[in-house]
Parts: sequence; C-alpha cells; structure tokens
Amino acid sequence: MTALDKLKLITAWEDDPALTEDELEDMLASAALPDDDGKTPESEGWSPTYDINAAARDAWLIKAARTAALVEIDPPESSIVTSKIFDNCRRMARLCADRRSATVTISN
Repeated sequence: MTALDKLKLITAWEDDPALTEDELEDMLASAALPDDDGKTPESEGWSPTYDINAAARDAWLIKAARTAALVEIDPPESSIVTSKIFDNCRRMARLCADRRSATVTISN
C-alpha cells in the first residue's frame, strides 16, 4: 500500500466534504521527512518517507474548514447537521495530531 493509498483510507477522502487526489499529494509533500539514510526529499535517491499523521491532520482540518462554510442543515429537511460533521472532522484532526511521533535528539 502506498502512502497516498493509506492517506486516502484514513481521511475518508471521497466522503463529503471530499478532497482531491492532488490535494492529498500536496499534503504528503508537505509531510515529507528525511529517509532512514538521512536523505531529504530534495536529495537524489531519497526513499519516500512521510509523517502520514501530519498529512492526515491537515486533510481533516481542510475538511473541517469546508464544512464550517456550510449552513446548519444541508440540504434542508435532511438529517445531516453540518456542525456535527465539523466537530467530527476536528476530532479526527486531533486524533491524527496525537498519533504523531515525537522526535528527541540526545547529545552525549
């Protein structure tokens, strides 16, 4: 499974408010990390390495922002209350942020 495939799964990317594949690719690029050999994304021979949880957090925040722009009930008479969708998107963003690994540098 590719990093993009995983990001699609953990962000429910096609569910409203939907994200595009280009947006997800941009989020992955923003979450790129040095690989195990210390090569950065700009380096030749870099092995694609990402903070998938940072990318997912950003995706859920975008979904929350898109939901915030909607009216309270969309469409009228439906059972879809956008404030609940907004709350759920923000909750997912927090979950992803909490899963990010801390990096600690220890000097001798």
